[in-house]
Amino acid sequence: MDVAISGSTPAAGQGTLTLLAGGNAELFKAAQPIFAAIARQYFHLGPSGAGTTMKLVVNTLLGVGMQAIAEAVVLGESAGLDRKLLLEVLSHTAVVAPAHFGKLARIDRNDYSPQFPLRLMNKDFQLILNTAAEENVPMPVTETAFRVNADELALGEEQDFSAVMRRMEELAGVGVTHSTP
Repeated sequence: MDVAISGSTPAAGQGTLTLLAGGNAELFKAAQPIFAAIARQYFHLGPSGAGTTMKLVVNTLLGVGMQAIAEAVVLGESAGLDRKLLLEVLSHTAVVAPAHFGKLARIDRNDYSPQFPLRLMNKDFQLILNTAAEENVPMPVTETAFRVNADELALGEEQDFSAVMRRMEELAGVGVTHSTP
């Protein structure tokens, strides 16, 4: 049975992880007491490998969503909106996913310390795009998000996947420094 985990360091600490399992249904049922002890929710998704595939689907939305937020914020900043106010307003909208919500406050502080390391998102983007190629599924938005992620990763710092914000601000010439608290 494969069991992938969805949720970052804070989710693990809060006991709000989601487990994504593939494999034998009887084994899944037998393992439910263990799953309940470490996760808020858990799903059996089909045969072995299905849990890992679902994790790639989830992380596609996570990574592409962060890239979309970075582009939207940089657009607002470039058009003259105050960065702090822009991030605050976004945090009160329905379009920001719960997984991205906490990133907005950290971005406001230029805090890119790793909760979900950029290098792991980069690895997942590679797995996502390899799976897409095997399945003959075009993913142009994901490919672009991967390139931005890879460019930020090339800086060699251990940082959160939300650091793509810095890359987009740099590309747009928006004046935010790379310092973290």
